[in-house]
Amino acid sequence: MKLSLYKKLALTLFVTFVVIAAIFVWWTQALSQVSKSQAEQQLHLALATHLVDDNPLIKEGVYDYDGLSNLFHTLMILGPSFEFYFVSPEGELLTYSAASGEVKRQQINVTPLKKLLKSDSQLPVFGDDPRSVNGSKIFSVAPVFNQDLLQGYLYIIIGSSKYDSIIEQLKNSDKVMLGVSWLLGTLFFLLVVVLLLLNKITKPVSRLTQYIDQVSQNHFNISRDAQINWPEEHDEIHRLGRSVNAMLDKIQQQLTTLNLKDEQRKELLSQLSHDLRTPLASLKGYIELIEKQTSDKNIVSHIEIASKNINQLNHLIAQIFELAHLEAGHTKLHIEPFNLLELMYDVAAKFKLKAEANQLQIAISPPQSTLVITSDIGKLDRVLSNLIDNAIRHTEASGVISLVLEEYEGYAHIKVNDTGIGISELDLQHIFDASFQAKNSNSNRKFNAGLGLAITSELIKLLKGRISVASALNEGSQFTVILPLNK
Repeated sequence: MKLSLYKKLALTLFVTFVVIAAIFVWWTQALSQVSKSQAEQQLHLALATHLVDDNPLIKEGVYDYDGLSNLFHTLMILGPSFEFYFVSPEGELLTYSAASGEVKRQQINVTPLKKLLKSDSQLPVFGDDPRSVNGSKIFSVAPVFNQDLLQGYLYIIIGSSKYDSIIEQLKNSDKVMLGVSWLLGTLFFLLVVVLLLLNKITKPVSRLTQYIDQVSQNHFNISRDAQINWPEEHDEIHRLGRSVNAMLDKIQQQLTTLNLKDEQRKELLSQLSHDLRTPLASLKGYIELIEKQTSDKNIVSHIEIASKNINQLNHLIAQIFELAHLEAGHTKLHIEPFNLLELMYDVAAKFKLKAEANQLQIAISPPQSTLVITSDIGKLDRVLSNLIDNAIRHTEASGVISLVLEEYEGYAHIKVNDTGIGISELDLQHIFDASFQAKNSNSNRKFNAGLGLAITSELIKLLKGRISVASALNEGSQFTVILPLNK
């Protein structure tokens, strides 16, 4: 399914908007959490140190763990957002105040504790949360000495599990949800506004694209009344639309001029070839009369050369007239059913003597066929005659010219193969152009006006068929005529 420009831009914008919004929310929450943790840890950084200095149970060394546990319980009642632990130098939890099953691990990593005790540590620093298997939280810590011997650490978690539970409840409260809803609603409204603006921008582009597609389908033949009337605005798209209209006007003028010139050319060729026939016929008659009345061998030789050139010129004029007649569309078709293989045998018979004179063999395959086509037998005869004559002209002695008839998916395929000198790959694309003569043609040996294949191409178009050619130098050529059977 093809998407319009607006849909592609809208989809891209929507996905980009969702990704950016998600990243923004994640980044805001992460930044808020880091800032909050940094501020709270900075605020309570000396809390553990003050408790160690001010409490006799801890200051001189810890001996009464039960008493210290009761102290922790009292402190947690006074400050429910804190959790108190006494930790050995290796990180083992020695005493704390907690209900059974609340503490998930009895050993914590002391590396973060040592890091925080350094005066140049970068806040926040997170330590292991004993009430979570893998969690971590900010903390305050102070070493506890018995004289000069490190007895352990007073480890205070800032933000107890009870505190986290209350915060989570507040996040799910109606006011917070209402605020989030307003935020999402505002963002959605912004997205809708942007999409509407995008639609306003891309709509003229879509309109211009559809217009150009329509012009292309009409082969750039479109009247001024059918053009889009773009408003006089400074918008780039509207200016582009007006430029397209101006370009189409210019193309229409040029097409009209070219069509007129082409019609004039065809009419001129037709008139010229017609006007040349009468003087050529008269000239040929007088030369033949002189040839019969003179006995001088030199004069007879010159007359023969002149007669040969007149015949060649007459042949060329006839081809020019035929091509001009075909291009002008003045040729009428006489449609009738006939056997294709019989036509191929008849055309081959016309060239039998010419082929034998050039020591060539003409072969036809298959020997028998009942394939019948409904077409113009005279025009198809002309097509095959041109192709066989072309094959004879470009095939050396002892060569073979083969005509092959095949039926494939409702089409008749007539192939004319030769073992001649072939056609170069560069010349193949121009082989059906009028007045084109391939560089490898043997024009010194036989006359070639260069219009036979051009006439053949026009005749096949008239018969609603197509022609293709495959060739290689010094290997030969294959011309394939494909015609609908119209069964």
